[in-house]
Amino acid sequence: MSKTFSNNMPIYAQIIDMVKLSIALGTYTPGQKIPSVRDLAIEYGVNPNTMQKALTKLEELHLLRAERTSGRFVTLDTDVIEGLKKEIPKKIIKSFLQDMENCGIKTDQIIEHVQQYIAEN
Repeated sequence: MSKTFSNNMPIYAQIIDMVKLSIALGTYTPGQKIPSVRDLAIEYGVNPNTMQKALTKLEELHLLRAERTSGRFVTLDTDVIEGLKKEIPKKIIKSFLQDMENCGIKTDQIIEHVQQYIAEN
């Protein structure tokens, strides 16, 4: 089944974020072998070159490691994975704050809105 991509950033970057989330959530566990480039390209509905670029970037971020004849594996470095788990909420919060500021809502108002939302739910 293909993934849905937005037009606001390159597809390979969106794939990187999706795989990062899969690692952070434990869908891909430390040391787990991930599917081949071809299989992932089919799963995501993208060109294999796009998938290869995303996976290469994930290797550069030390989230994946390649073994020449065995494929790619999720890092065993739990510190890297814990850092990823902290990075994701920060990215979401940053995007939220930018969206709110783009709507003309100031920081103190944002805090009020969030507190009110939490109180109501």
